[in-house]
Order: sequence, then C-alpha cells, then structure tokens
Amino acid sequence: MGKVIDMKDYISVRFFKHDILCGYCNQLTRGRVYDGGEAIVCTVCSGPMLELTSDDYAGETTIIFDPEDYDGAS
Repeated sequence: MGKVIDMKDYISVRFFKHDILCGYCNQLTRGRVYDGGEAIVCTVCSGPMLELTSDDYAGETTIIFDPEDYDGAS
C-alpha cells in the first residue's frame, strides 16, 4: 500500500513576498497559509506568526504588514 500524504503539507501558499524573521525561531521565512487555516505559520519551526479567527472579523478586513525586522533578504 502507498504512503498516505498529509494534504496540509501541499495545499498552501507563501504569505510574505520577502523573507522575514520568525519571532519564535529567529530564522528567515516567508510564512505559509494552509487551505482552511486561520494562521500564518513559519516554514522553519511551524510556529504561528499571526493567528486570526474568522469570528473576530465580519465582512472585509485589510491587514498591512510592516515587519520591523525586515532586512531586505530575498
């Protein structure tokens, strides 16, 4: 029988355009958002970089990120 693939590992998108420092592991990451997820997670340590609950936001919400630790890495 074949290996079962955990779909959360494949149905995701990068979140940040450029690498930023994760506050948990201090490694550079672009973050990932998984399908159906409500968090941006670090690609190195899987720690939450931002968590939102859909119950907290009704209608449209705009979030602007300005990472203080951005160092221009690509």
